[in-house]
Amino acid sequence: MRQNKQNQIIYFFPDPQIGGVEKNFFIISKYLSAFFKQTFLITSNRVHKKIDKKISLIKVNNFWSYINRRLFFIICSVKLFLICAKFKDSIIFSFQGNFYAIIISILLNRKIIIRSNLSPQGWKSFPLKMKIFKYLLSKANLIIVNSNEFQKEMKKEFNITTTTIFNPTNFKEIKKLSAFKKKIDFFKKKTINLINVGRLVPQKNQIEILQSLIQLKTLIVNYRLLIIGSGPDNLYLQNFVHRNNLAKYVKIIYAQNPYKYIKMSDVFILSSKYEGLPNVLLEAAHLNKFIISSDCKTGPKEIINKYKYGKLYKTGNTNDLSALLKKLNKVELISKKKDFSLGLKIYSHDKNLKKYLDAIKKLL
Repeated sequence: MRQNKQNQIIYFFPDPQIGGVEKNFFIISKYLSAFFKQTFLITSNRVHKKIDKKISLIKVNNFWSYINRRLFFIICSVKLFLICAKFKDSIIFSFQGNFYAIIISILLNRKIIIRSNLSPQGWKSFPLKMKIFKYLLSKANLIIVNSNEFQKEMKKEFNITTTTIFNPTNFKEIKKLSAFKKKIDFFKKKTINLINVGRLVPQKNQIEILQSLIQLKTLIVNYRLLIIGSGPDNLYLQNFVHRNNLAKYVKIIYAQNPYKYIKMSDVFILSSKYEGLPNVLLEAAHLNKFIISSDCKTGPKEIINKYKYGKLYKTGNTNDLSALLKKLNKVELISKKKDFSLGLKIYSHDKNLKKYLDAIKKLL
C-alpha cells in the first residue's frame, strides 16, 4: 500500500509509561507510519526514544500531570481538538484516555479507532462510569481488543461489537535481547528461581506472590523471587519484604532489558487482578518458561491453553498460588526440552500488524 496523502493518523497517547501498552504502540505506530504521509502523536514529555522519527510529536509538559492527572489529560484533549480541527480528513487512533478522545471525535465529527488494553473488570466497581463508558464506546468507529476473551467481555458488559487483533509480539527481538549474558548471584542452581516482570502498581498485584511465599514457611529456602519493575508500589513492596524477613529470598529491581533475567529463571509468575492480553506472558512463553498465572480477566487462560506449559490459580487466592509453588520440582523444570512456544504462532508479529493496516483501510 502506498502512502495515503489525504488522510492523517493522529495518535492519542497522553501519558506513556514503561509496559506492554507502550511496547505495542511503538511496534504498531512504526509499522503504520510507512503507509501514511503524516502522522501525529499527542503525548507527554516522557516520550520514549523508540517513537518512530516519521511521527510528528505534539508534547504536553509533564508539569500538569504532577498537579492533577485528569487536568493533564484535559490539556492533551485540547491539543487533540486543535490538530483534528486543522486536518479535516484525520483519523484519531487512541491508545489511552480513550473517552477523552471519543468526546473530541464527536465534537469534530472525526472517525476514531480505540485500542482497549484492559478488561472491563477494572471498571466494574463504578456503575456510573460503566454507563458513561457504554455510551461513549458506542460512538467509536472501531474498537480493537487484544484477546478473544476480552472481546466476549466487551459484548457482555457493554453489548458492543469489537475486533480482536492480538498483540504483535516481536519474538525475534525477544530472543536477541535474551541472549545477553548477565550474571546474577541472587538466583541459585539448586533453588527454584521465580520471576515477575511488570509495573509496580495495584493492578499487577505483586503483593499476592509475596504473601504466598510466606505461606511456604520452612520450604521458602528452596525458592528465590526476582521482581523486575518500577512504579508507585515500590516502597510498599520493599517494606513488606523487610518487615517479613524476606530479603534473602526476594529481590526487587528495575531493568530495561528483563529478557536476560527471564531466560535465567525457572518459572514466570503473573499475579494481575485484570489484564487485556499480557505481553509479558507471551514473552516468557517464547523463552519456554513454565508459567504460573492468576486466572484473571482477560488473556492468561487464552495463552496458557495454547502454550500448554503452565498453570492458572484463582485470582486473589494465595492458598491456591502457594499450593502450586509447593508442587514445583527443580529437576522437572530443567529437564523439559520440548519447544512449547510453537503453539503461539497466532501472535505472529507480521500477521497482526497487517490486521491493523487492513482495519484502518476500511475506515478511509
